[in-house]
Amino acid sequence: MIRANYRVPNVDAEKCHACKKCLARASCRLKALIQFEAHEMPYIDQELCRGCLVCVEECPFKAIEVR
Repeated sequence: MIRANYRVPNVDAEKCHACKKCLARASCRLKALIQFEAHEMPYIDQELCRGCLVCVEECPFKAIEVR
């Protein structure tokens, strides 16, 4: 499968507070930000993410960033 060059962000484990109600996760329309359990650090599914970067702006702790 050929993918375009999307800027896929990553969750920084040192900055992430593993919020029970992750605002960044709620903002992701494609549900690419995945969190299985409350208070578990989420991760970004690189196959689902399309690089809109809304999650980067929504995280109050700036734990999601593009490298």
